[in-house]
Amino acid sequence: MVLTAALIGSVARADAAWTVDASGACVEQWTAGDLLRGPTAIVNAPLLPFRQLAGGAEYAWNTQEWWPWQIAVLGPTVTLVSGAAGVFESVWWIATGLADTVTGGYFTIAPEAATQLSIRPEVSPVIADAGPAPAPTQDNCGRPLK
Repeated sequence: MVLTAALIGSVARADAAWTVDASGACVEQWTAGDLLRGPTAIVNAPLLPFRQLAGGAEYAWNTQEWWPWQIAVLGPTVTLVSGAAGVFESVWWIATGLADTVTGGYFTIAPEAATQLSIRPEVSPVIADAGPAPAPTQDNCGRPLK
């Protein structure tokens, strides 16, 4: 199983290519690498509940927000809620992965996180909000924004 995961993880997946068209606009082009979006999301989905369970435990026991006596109650609760949220989200990843498989990845239906194989613990958005994403400094084609 570990060998299979290592082989799947070593496959380089190309994202849709961003190119500048004749009018100077940055546009996304479908590439053959997009065919792997759906299957990758489907393979990655069963790992998500365990990743979020581990991420919830990591968050619960490393937070400074709680008093020590609260950790005994809130720690296991946060861990279990995070794992349960991972189950629901993994069902979503499978459904969108199937849709991406059927459409060849053209519509990029599966979430971007689902298409990146990983075993790294992940904190569920149900438990902790990551906050707003930093403002981009360049467009998808690599040109600096004005």
